[in-house]
Amino acid sequence: MEAIALVDGNNFYASCEQSINPSLRGKPLVVLSNNDGCIIARSSEARALRIKMGVPYFKVKEKLKKEKVVVLSSNYSLYGDMSRRLMNLLTKYCEQIEIYSIDEAFISINRPHDNNLYPWAREIRTSIYQKLGINITVGIGSNKLRSKLANRLAKKINTSSGIFDLEKINNEDEYLRKIKIENIWGIGYQTSKWLQSKGIKNAKELKEMNQYEIKKKLGIVGERIQLELKGYKCLPIEKVKKSKKEIRVSRSFGKPITKLEDLKQALSIYTITAAEKMRLQNLQASTVTIFTRTSHYSNSSYQKSAHKILIESTNNTIYLLKIVLELSKDIYHPDYKLAKAGVIMQDLTPYNYSQKSITNYPLKGKSERERDLIKTIDFINKRFKSEKITWGITVKKGSWKMNRNLLSGISTTNISRIPTIII
Repeated sequence: MEAIALVDGNNFYASCEQSINPSLRGKPLVVLSNNDGCIIARSSEARALRIKMGVPYFKVKEKLKKEKVVVLSSNYSLYGDMSRRLMNLLTKYCEQIEIYSIDEAFISINRPHDNNLYPWAREIRTSIYQKLGINITVGIGSNKLRSKLANRLAKKINTSSGIFDLEKINNEDEYLRKIKIENIWGIGYQTSKWLQSKGIKNAKELKEMNQYEIKKKLGIVGERIQLELKGYKCLPIEKVKKSKKEIRVSRSFGKPITKLEDLKQALSIYTITAAEKMRLQNLQASTVTIFTRTSHYSNSSYQKSAHKILIESTNNTIYLLKIVLELSKDIYHPDYKLAKAGVIMQDLTPYNYSQKSITNYPLKGKSERERDLIKTIDFINKRFKSEKITWGITVKKGSWKMNRNLLSGISTTNISRIPTIII
């Protein structure tokens, strides 16, 4: 009999930092969002101090200092690399895997003759901790929704040791009562309010609610949630990743931008990143959109976007930079302090199926040379895990760049920052 397990990295960003820097283990640690704005991750020790998620850093800075909490800027290259390692390890322990987020994956596994998957789950937890230094939680159920619930219960119940199998308990309803309605996968804020108004406060009560009333109000999505609560499998493991509809790269600036030159530099950096992401996923864009805005807290509000529909789809950084630099003039305004900007690659299609234009067809030799140049740049940058080769417009140091003043000094993706051992 097949089971579905949800594997989740505990306090993932904080755990990654503690993994590469063991001196941080056992200490309260928080990780900040872009521009060192808000707290987006906490170690278990920081949670014990009742430090809240999402709180602005400046509001709790003194408290963190008093409690001797380690504060770090977000290191997304590290977290992405650790995520890839985690998912690669998980593939060795399952029949199929669906990567759900940077630190979560649904995996399918056939139950043994005694139906006991606890030894299997303990082996995974041990292997992941030994090889990555990260603790994981394993929730097991008959479908995705029940594995999500089991994962939450594994975290709530101190005696679970990070593993909970919802199909191996006798008093299921007692545990379903522990899951509040707003914590059920697929139940949003407005839906939870409506259900609570009907007296439905937990997973058990939702499972037993009148199915016709659910379907009338919530449609097929609500019906699916109730069916999965009852044990039916409605959502299979997705073996093939769905192609993205768009790729967005945007950032808030460390300091507001007032010069067109700085806006062009920022948008160029985002364009280069977006183009690399497209090539990595074998995609190309048919529409390019850029935007900028002032801070939400600014007295004078300004936001503007511009776009261009391409004659021919592309993921060529050279062409995309030309388009973005031209469009940037349309969204710039010298009278406003710009706080954020971004680039969106839209109407994505597979690169292998490229429709050429008969009116804008480049010379064959030039097109092939540019393609070879881009491939070479991608290869070198991937080989050395850094931007060894890039475009000149990005080189100039800009004061607008994102604040990461508390970035950890070690990494797994930059050879110059790999931890060293002195004997």
